[in-house]
Amino acid sequence: MADSHEAGWRVVQEYESNPLAEDSDDEKRIQKAQYRAERKIKTEKAKRKDSFRIYLKKHVDDQLESSGVAKGTYLHSLSSSLSEHLVHSRSDNTSKTYLSGFRRWENFIVPQGFSALPAHPVHVALYITHLMDSGSSCNVVNNAVYSIKWAHDLNGLADPTCNAFVKNLQDSARRRFRPIRKRKDPVSSDMLIQLCEIFQYDNDLLVIRDLCMILLSFSGFLRYDEVSSLACNDVTIFDDYVSLIIRKSKTDQYRNGNEVLISCGTTIACPVKMLRKYVNIAQIDLSSDHFLFKPVYRSKDKCGLIYKNKKLSYTAAKSSIISRLKLVAKDLDLGLHSMRAGGATQAANSSAFENDRCWKRHGRWKSESSKDGYVEDSVENRLSVSKSLGL
Repeated sequence: MADSHEAGWRVVQEYESNPLAEDSDDEKRIQKAQYRAERKIKTEKAKRKDSFRIYLKKHVDDQLESSGVAKGTYLHSLSSSLSEHLVHSRSDNTSKTYLSGFRRWENFIVPQGFSALPAHPVHVALYITHLMDSGSSCNVVNNAVYSIKWAHDLNGLADPTCNAFVKNLQDSARRRFRPIRKRKDPVSSDMLIQLCEIFQYDNDLLVIRDLCMILLSFSGFLRYDEVSSLACNDVTIFDDYVSLIIRKSKTDQYRNGNEVLISCGTTIACPVKMLRKYVNIAQIDLSSDHFLFKPVYRSKDKCGLIYKNKKLSYTAAKSSIISRLKLVAKDLDLGLHSMRAGGATQAANSSAFENDRCWKRHGRWKSESSKDGYVEDSVENRLSVSKSLGL
């Protein structure tokens, strides 16, 4: 239990230090201990985040005063709002990642008797050397560099990562610890048709939810974060197609939103029919702002989506969806990205499809290189290049 949960041994400590009544069920005790541990971890994280905001606010105040802005004036009253806007210059997830990276740098350099902010370029170079000597990957090195840069940029300080030592160490890490990229295998439409045939007469909500997520991800080229973040009112079902509003996307940092249109199919694996079936069985109100795909509860003979507006976790979805896909693709190395890659590959290799612009728009790729990385060209398409030479 201690090694399988984020709270780790904190759960065990809470369990031992806060015993409940002797007749309490062990499972409930563990759940309550886990809840207490998670709550304490969240509180500690919030304190660390707040301490950084306090430091930023203090630095902004110092900068305002040095520029001649006096305390008690209207201009000085804008300092709190200025600090908040600066923190939100990056997405929440990016800020969390960079803050964690900066904290690791701070925990390394402060015990050595030096400042973390502002940092000396040579000290940053020594930190990168420490990470490389510890066997850290180039991704860890890059995260450390970007985190330190982020903290200095926010505070209007000189960027110590522009130093030649740091730049060359980054290049060295890329050469020495270049990761081997192994993409997950894509699924095909034939596999999905076969999977839907297996559950053709099944009306179990959990099964239908998983099939619906699989088919929408495949036909809409959806990333897991996109499909799991869909709200009920993001979905509009028409007679022969469905419209999905993607409000949050990896390539849409400014939240402009994207609309994905998915056509009705002609087989048992039609995504629109499966979506209608899911909406009917789960009794979903498409005008609601709740998540479309939520965890399922079972109580005796009753089964339904939980009432709480909580999205399906990545871990739970991966376990459930991959186990179903393995029924028709036992030998493939599958992941939640297999549906997006499979749909993109199938469409790109289809002889009936020639509109590259719509294909790229459907997949919401930011660049040509990222788009091409999703497609596994068929042997026939690869041979067509040399066949066109007329030899």
